[in-house]
Amino acid sequence: MIETFYKTETPVRGASECFVLVLTSRASSGRKAYDFMLERGQWNEEHQRFVYVIESASTGESLSHEQATSMYEGAKRRLAQQGFVHAFRPDCVRKGPQNYRCYADEQVLTA
Repeated sequence: MIETFYKTETPVRGASECFVLVLTSRASSGRKAYDFMLERGQWNEEHQRFVYVIESASTGESLSHEQATSMYEGAKRRLAQQGFVHAFRPDCVRKGPQNYRCYADEQVLTA
């Protein structure tokens, strides 16, 4: 699962900052393990695109689904408290702002 959060309803070229949350599974010693990663994206005028820096990553650890989901939801809650409430998932059809979901603090699941 990959989800990108913005403070603005839609990405704004030259101004937007975003955070990308990634929760993924992988095979690990005959069982499934999970990875969580948080990336921060900022517009780079020189390259005319977003540049991403990994803020935190729990890769290489053997996280359970519950642990990884807890990390994902905790990060989502912290971002919502900072104003990053407009979310985009790459599986959405990008036809307009109606594809963005707004997370109010009370709508974010707690771990």
